Amino acid sequence: MISPYKIFSTILLILAVQTMSGQTDLQKKLENKRLKLQKEILQINKQLLQTKKTESNALDQYNQIKRKINIRQRLINNLKREINQINQQIRKIEAESKALSGEIDKLKADYAKMIRRSYNTRSRQDKLYFLFSAKSFQQAFKRAQYLKQYARYRKKQAQEIAQKKQDLTRLKSKLEKNKTAKQKLFENYQEEQKQIALESAKQLAIVKKIKQRKSYYLKQIKTKQREQAKIDKLIENLIKKAIARSNRKVKKGKRHTSKFFLTPEGKKLSAKFSANQGVLPWPVKKAYITRKYGKQPHEIFKNVMVVNNGIYLATVPGSKVRAVFDGKVLQIQLIPGGNNAVFIKHGNYLSIYGNLKEVYVKPGETVKTKQVIGKVATDGNGKTELKFRIYKNTKSLNPEKWLQHR
Repeated sequence: MISPYKIFSTILLILAVQTMSGQTDLQKKLENKRLKLQKEILQINKQLLQTKKTESNALDQYNQIKRKINIRQRLINNLKREINQINQQIRKIEAESKALSGEIDKLKADYAKMIRRSYNTRSRQDKLYFLFSAKSFQQAFKRAQYLKQYARYRKKQAQEIAQKKQDLTRLKSKLEKNKTAKQKLFENYQEEQKQIALESAKQLAIVKKIKQRKSYYLKQIKTKQREQAKIDKLIENLIKKAIARSNRKVKKGKRHTSKFFLTPEGKKLSAKFSANQGVLPWPVKKAYITRKYGKQPHEIFKNVMVVNNGIYLATVPGSKVRAVFDGKVLQIQLIPGGNNAVFIKHGNYLSIYGNLKEVYVKPGETVKTKQVIGKVATDGNGKTELKFRIYKNTKSLNPEKWLQHR
């Protein structure tokens, strides 16, 4: 019969293994997140090196440093969680080591008693006397069995002590590893705090420089906004013309310019695209958002409002651009001051990829999700930026809400 103590010990062991497994999974997730954030920082560092230190690029430098500070703060928060997780592991291992040491001491004490008892009845004659003094054959048989079981039990106790000692050695080794890992993470934590202080000082210096030449930068911002408004109007007209062309093919003579007429296949594709809101792949693998969608105050001049009908994704030179969903290339258009733009139709949705220096698809071509369609252009100042938009018919949507969360 299995003793209640053994059943209880087994339940505790199962619970401990499940807890340890959950903690290991969380540690792995936190470690992966830390590595990802560190890669993002390296990417921004590369972009800062590639961005020429010119007056016109001061605003870009400010945004890059701001982004880096934000990532470092997230990295610090992640490091805190990792350190807390390791502290929990250390406390758990220390408790297990203490309990195991107690078990070993108890096993040793029991084993010592058995050895003393065996020593007192150690002679062969004593064992034979013990057997032959039995009143019956059945009693003699039982006594022989008892001696065998006692010998096995002694051997099992010795093996159990050896095994527990090995377990304790492993726990102590794991404890030391966790303490070393904790120290390393804490050093990373301190380094990140120093870097944030340095980068914040750089950011303040850039802001000061920009504000000293406020009129110059305000003029630059207004010029860019006027150019952007022209491009937005151009894209709006291009979409209307594309809708009219597409509708004539579906329903001859129809010249509706604000809404796509859809075939049954087009309706299915549109529904699939809509169902993928929030999980679409990013059009460039390594990128971060430098300018958000919609109307918002300028980063530095809060009384100046900027408007974007899409998002701007900063990336590394030579980055390939991918289709975010299955669809058909509606058109490829050269945008004044903005290189090539590829329009891909997904039912009554459009994804538009601007500022491409190379295009690998042609109008009418069917494309698949993540298919490479071109390469992002890098300007003379070293800036590589994809201008990405999503429309439903002629209405612009916030692409950030459609892309999968990073």
